[in-house]
Amino acid sequence: FQILCEAGLLPGVLLRNENQQFICKNTYVLPASNQSMLTAQLAPNMPLKIPIAHADGRYFADENTITQLKQNEQILFRYCSAAGTVDEDSNPNGSLENIAGICNQQRNVFGMMPHPERAAHEMVGNQDGLKLFESLVSSSKQLISN
Repeated sequence: FQILCEAGLLPGVLLRNENQQFICKNTYVLPASNQSMLTAQLAPNMPLKIPIAHADGRYFADENTITQLKQNEQILFRYCSAAGTVDEDSNPNGSLENIAGICNQQRNVFGMMPHPERAAHEMVGNQDGLKLFESLVSSSKQLISN
């Protein structure tokens, strides 16, 4: 996510976590839009338990960019509680508006701070990340068949 923002492929930047420390823990994210291949097959009100591991994970963008992201449904995930409540207490790093993941306007580039690949197998005790990959594969198949 950080590299995509620094390369200008996604708007905004990733800043040092608000607490100025490296954070490595499970957190919850709520799909904020189903308008991407990554989120198309996800239940909109179902929080996903996805681990984070970063020191520079606080998403930031100017007010105009945030407004555009909202208007274009480019915000894909927001940090939330286990019950799905998006609030300051569920924001692990201080990201603006609890943003955990976004996509570009064309919806062919996405980035997120949590690591779904670290929650994609029963062996690690969490398969919530697998749901993102399954959505991506399913959406890709539909795109190819059309």
